[in-house]
Parts: sequence; structure tokens; C-alpha cells
Amino acid sequence: WAEAGGIARLSDPSLLERLCKAAPWLGDIMAALIAEQAKVPAGRFAGYRLRVLDGTSICHPGADRTTWRLHVGYDLATAQVDQLELTDIHGAENLQRLTYTPGDIVLADRYYARPRDLRPVIDAGADFIVRTGWNSLRLLQTNGEPFDLFAALAAQQEQEGEVQVRVHEGMTGTPPTPPLVLRLIVRRKDPQQAQAEQERLLKDARKRGKKPDPRSLEAAKYILLLTSLPATTFPPADILTLYRFRWQIELAFKRFKSLAGLDSLPAKKPELARAWLYARLIVAIIAEQIAGQVPDSPPSGRGNPTG
Repeated sequence: WAEAGGIARLSDPSLLERLCKAAPWLGDIMAALIAEQAKVPAGRFAGYRLRVLDGTSICHPGADRTTWRLHVGYDLATAQVDQLELTDIHGAENLQRLTYTPGDIVLADRYYARPRDLRPVIDAGADFIVRTGWNSLRLLQTNGEPFDLFAALAAQQEQEGEVQVRVHEGMTGTPPTPPLVLRLIVRRKDPQQAQAEQERLLKDARKRGKKPDPRSLEAAKYILLLTSLPATTFPPADILTLYRFRWQIELAFKRFKSLAGLDSLPAKKPELARAWLYARLIVAIIAEQIAGQVPDSPPSGRGNPTG
């Protein structure tokens, strides 16, 4: 624009150098936009604020694995991103990417089921519903004795149920912290869903030249959710219903990638890539604000939670 207006002339290398230096400034603009969105009064569900935390991968040209990772906090009532962080491949997905306030309920998939990340959410006055796998956490009985997950699954008579468990956090303190006792919500999948997941595991194992763990095939028949929400207010059916709303962030990622073209990152140089990503995210956030997007409905039916 400056060149077209006769104000200045820049070579391509000079322009790219300036773009690289602009990354912190563009990041500040993006952060300011997110901060404005976070001021919007949140809607409530039974007095709680529903939020989703997830990450999506971005690759530079020619890369066969993640180069950048976008960590997103999403307010379900306002259908707006309320926290956003861009990291390189070393930026792990964890629950501490969000800042919590009392009354928040965060929904997250199995990548966030890490023992040392759960207690800080509760300490902040918030709650969580996190999907877990059979080997994601070391679970104990409430008295500290070993917990046999597969025996508990086999003993479940109804399609939906729950059991109290204690999470082994691997931490010691003086004085010792009280045990982290949570509810493990279990739902038996429909036969078609269970078979589809088992076939996916078998296909993945064949691709890697390995045999799937029999425990993984058995666990594929169930949906396992850990929650800190009280049973008196949130029965298992409500926990499963709430978790299905996590699907909305997947739709938000699709919109962001469509609006900002995040799947077509053209730069390999980290400084330039960061500037390009921040600029595209600014465009996507403003477009979302203008459009006043209303989230699409998640897949219908109680048997279709994702995570």
C-alpha cells in the first residue's frame, strides 16, 4: 500500500523482515480482541458457565507432523473464543491453558486427563468433565486400594452408571493433600459404535505392524468420563449430555480454518509463520464477531458423544 501510494519502496526481503518483527505486535492485537470477547457476560447452565478446551494442529509446508499448535478456550453460551494461545510443537495440551473462575465447567477430551492438571481446576472453584481411557490415569478405590476398571465395567448392569474413584497424583506434601476423589461415569456404547471403534484400533495397529492391546479393544465398548461435579445435582445422564456439547469446538475449528485458511500456512521460518498465523487469527476473530455465529447443533441422539 505504501508503495502504491508513492510513500515508500520496499524489496520483498525487507517486507518479510518487517513482517517477522511484527509478530509480537500482531499477537498483542489478537490478545486484545480475545480479552474483549471474554468481557461478554456468560450464559449459565444451572448456575454454571460451560467452556470447552481443545487444541488443533497446524503444519508448515512439507511437514509431515505438527509444527504449531493452537490452544483454544471456547464459551458455549456466547459461541465465542474466550482464550487462545499459539505454541510450537512442544506446547502440550493441558487443562492449565485456561484461566478458571468459580462456576466454570470445562469440557475436554482424553488428552487432558492428566493427574496433576485436575486438582488446580477444583482449587480455582471450577469443575471439569474430562474423557479418559483405560490407561490414561492410575485410578484407585476411594480407600486407596487398587481399582480394577475392567471388573467394574463387567459388573455394570445398566447402560449408564458411575463409580467413585481416587486419582493417584504421584504427589506428596507436608501436610499431605487430601485424596482427589472423583466420579467415573461409564456408558456402554451401542454395538455399532463399539464395533467401529474396535475396527479403527485394529486398522491402526496393522498400519504400525503391531497387535492391539486386548484391553483397548474391551475399553472401546465404553465411554469413560471423569468429573468433579456433584452427583446430587448432575446425574450420569446429565454429565454425558453436557460432554456432547464439546462437539461445538470442533465446528469452531472448522470455521476458523475456513475463514483464516490456517491449513495453508506458507511460511517455514518461525518468526514469519507466527506473524502470518496471528494476522489470520485476527481476521477470523473479527469475522466471528461480525457474524455473531450461532453454533450448529451437535450430532443428535444420546449415543454420539465425541472426544
